[in-house]
Amino acid sequence: MSRLFAVTVCVLALSSNVLSGCGSSPSLPQPNSVGTSIRAESGPVAPRVRNLVYVSDQLQKAVLAFPAGERAKNPPPVQTLNLDVIPEGVWVDRNGVLYVGLFAQSPSQVAEVEEFRPGASSPFLTITKGIGEPSFLLVDQKGTLYVDQTHDLSVEVLEYPAGKTAPSTTLAITEKGEGVGGGMTVDAKGNLYIHTSFLDSEPSHVYRFAPGETTPQDLHLNGLGLTTGLTGDGSGNLYVSDAKGGISVYAAGQTSPSREILPPSNGYFDDFVATRGGKLYVAQGEGGSAASLLEYAAGGTQPVNVLSGYLQAPLVPALRAAAF
Repeated sequence: MSRLFAVTVCVLALSSNVLSGCGSSPSLPQPNSVGTSIRAESGPVAPRVRNLVYVSDQLQKAVLAFPAGERAKNPPPVQTLNLDVIPEGVWVDRNGVLYVGLFAQSPSQVAEVEEFRPGASSPFLTITKGIGEPSFLLVDQKGTLYVDQTHDLSVEVLEYPAGKTAPSTTLAITEKGEGVGGGMTVDAKGNLYIHTSFLDSEPSHVYRFAPGETTPQDLHLNGLGLTTGLTGDGSGNLYVSDAKGGISVYAAGQTSPSREILPPSNGYFDDFVATRGGKLYVAQGEGGSAASLLEYAAGGTQPVNVLSGYLQAPLVPALRAAAF
């Protein structure tokens, strides 16, 4: 099932790396491919930025980079990577490589995952084998790329070893009805977690794949609903979208939440990403709420910063920092 609805979809990813133009080098490469360009925003903040939040915006067909954890309220984007194709999943690995899942809008286009070096406007690697609807991406400590997508009635996760363009393993989850893949995260032991929803098997479920295993284990988490947001932090906590439209936080090994972050009255949370220390970034833009990116302090239940005015309806996050 495609994640394209009447609203626009955005994807965010957190990175502690910097793009060229935000670190030691003050300049960016010029566009060198048709329909793809990268722009450094003007202003004194860009060279000082250390942590960035990446947000893919389907309406703008772009990936925007915002400063993360800055004292400035509502900072503007420091860079924009313009694309010709709708971006879905996004990830940034420990080397600052940006991974973007692209959705085929017409028969003439091909769904793919593109990998960009820091500051680059053209991908150095493109993956098409096995790619259908690359809604969520994840890269682990070994550099293995995981692509979460819907295939027929199943949810499948394709594993691509570092630098390879063909999958080595396919993990599948099948229940009753058509499935929708969701967020993914990995813990310090290498366990892979994925949140899924099936039309005839409600509510949603969070599954765990142990390293090297292809059989999923249902965690039987309480209080889940229909959405499929998921992320994790360095302490092993899982942040899961719940039946109330908010985010329930589950300590490692627990099936009931230790706390909950409630959504606004006119919206719900489905897409978010956590840092290793538990800071949370939530993409918001559905249910009539304004398109924005909310920042929560570790353990907080109210946003400490709101990035608004630059996005056009966010959804779907993927993160880098919580994986390491």
